[in-house]
This record gives sequence, structure tokens and C-alpha cells, in this order.
Amino acid sequence: MAVQLTKSPIVKECIGCDNIEGDFCRIWATPAAKWRLGACASATHVKPEAKAEAAKVRVGQQKQKKK
Repeated sequence: MAVQLTKSPIVKECIGCDNIEGDFCRIWATPAAKWRLGACASATHVKPEAKAEAAKVRVGQQKQKKK
């Protein structure tokens, strides 16, 4: 027994993606939910932003405590 999923139409953020077939996403049933928290993970037209970590800057050496 196959379950038929109802697909929701794409949202404006989906425009330009290669995964669109007509007015629907070929991967996700509810594309609006994928854009709710940020960029869709399957979006082909959005490049992920690389987060550069700040390098530690070492100013000078500290003196060792004598025991």
C-alpha cells in the first residue's frame, strides 16, 4: 500500500533552484518548512556561508611560576 503525499507549492526563496518541477519541489513536500530556519539544505542556487574562526593571537610569553 503506497502513501500519497500532498505537495505544497514552492515559495519565493525557491525560485532559481534546479530541484523545481513546475510549481513544486521535487525533493520536499513542504518547501516553506525548509526555509523557515534559514536556507534550504537542498537549494542549488544558494551557496553556504563559510564561517571563519578567529585565530588566537599570542602577544607574548608568560613567566613560569617557580615551585
